[in-house]
Amino acid sequence: MKAQKMNRREMLRLMALTGAGLATAAYVAPVAASQSHTFEAPNVAPPSAEKVSLRLMVMDYDENMKPDTQAVVDAFNASQDEIELKLEVVSWGQGHDILVTQISGGHPPDLCNVSAQWLGEWDAIGEVLPLDDLLSKEFLANFQPSSIKAFTNKKGQLVGMPYFLDPRAMFYRKDLFDAKGLNPPETWDDVIAAGKALHNPPDMIGYGQTFSAKSDALDYWWYAWFGVIGGDGNLSIWKEDGRSRLAEPEAIEATQWCVDLTQKYKITNEDYTTAGRDEELQPLFYAGKLSMLITGCWFPTLLKKNAPDLVYGLTMPPVKKAGMKPATGFWPDAMIIFKQTKYPKHAAKVLEFLFNKENRLAFAKQRGVIPERIDVGMDPEYAVSDIEKFFVKSLETAHNVYETPWPETYYQTLQLGFEVEVARAVAGEITAEEACKTSAAMIDAANGF
Repeated sequence: MKAQKMNRREMLRLMALTGAGLATAAYVAPVAASQSHTFEAPNVAPPSAEKVSLRLMVMDYDENMKPDTQAVVDAFNASQDEIELKLEVVSWGQGHDILVTQISGGHPPDLCNVSAQWLGEWDAIGEVLPLDDLLSKEFLANFQPSSIKAFTNKKGQLVGMPYFLDPRAMFYRKDLFDAKGLNPPETWDDVIAAGKALHNPPDMIGYGQTFSAKSDALDYWWYAWFGVIGGDGNLSIWKEDGRSRLAEPEAIEATQWCVDLTQKYKITNEDYTTAGRDEELQPLFYAGKLSMLITGCWFPTLLKKNAPDLVYGLTMPPVKKAGMKPATGFWPDAMIIFKQTKYPKHAAKVLEFLFNKENRLAFAKQRGVIPERIDVGMDPEYAVSDIEKFFVKSLETAHNVYETPWPETYYQTLQLGFEVEVARAVAGEITAEEACKTSAAMIDAANGF
């Protein structure tokens, strides 16, 4: 009899049930339908007079994430005597694999902030706890309806709270542009002209990009895609039948733009396959050695702290040709409760504390994010500057890059698989067309085509 292939969902489910580690789970038999299991969140009563111990894991958005979050954890622990909350901070580059290992081993954190793509992946295999019965309607009424909708699954269940809304923009050294008489980098031609005029390594890098998956999620290819398609076009990378659009001319053109910036125009950082956006590129901009960098709405807050005297300008990610409507994207993150928690009601109490007005106001000011709570956005302490107005307006043409009919395969095929091929193309190992067509075939095969 022909061996039955196991898809990613079945393998992760089996690993979660058996506790098998990733390294030893290369070949396993699928779970028979009659033997399938469903995790139901238990309502375990803690031992009398003992505190419930819960784990909160967060990803390190920036160098201040740990102390800022620890202060919130300390405040929560001091506010009540029923729960002891413990904080763990890990890097975005390692977070997914750490969580997969912990899920499969039966000991994920009780609460964790994750990207929307991870949420879709784990919700698809039943590892995320729906919040509808744990959070009151009165509590949820405080949030922008669109932010709640973003984390409501196909079953109509709320499976995560909006934690980080992050539209992107081009940051550029306005002082250097003005001194050279350069146009703001609103089009690809503007970027080329500015890059040629300003690129002078190691003192100044013209344009920053990376394809390392270290702290980016295919970001710099997406910016090129936005430039090709524009704000009036279809920004989805999926056809109506669920197949990938990566083999289409527009995707190849976007990839070729990434290649040309490095190979043809030679205006980028040389460590484009290893640099981290957060770890290397943003600090390079702080240091005054990078003239153009597309990054997120959190960056003005970091610039104010790390380079308060730096003169910079903001514009939307550049379009291919003048006259096109610009577009941007966001990589939304959520706070979730894992279904394996022993104390779902206690975890929900933590969630409500993390998302109270005081803490979300502090988070918005610390990270520079667009507030998801209505009352935070209206609070006079949340200063509505020109920068904040810019990012709010940018949401009009912002695309959720994690929008996909295939959440269980997105991470492996797009962020890892396709990004590796784009990096190879930028390095000159393969052509842009080969990177796109090979990836499209791989993605479609993974999704059953």
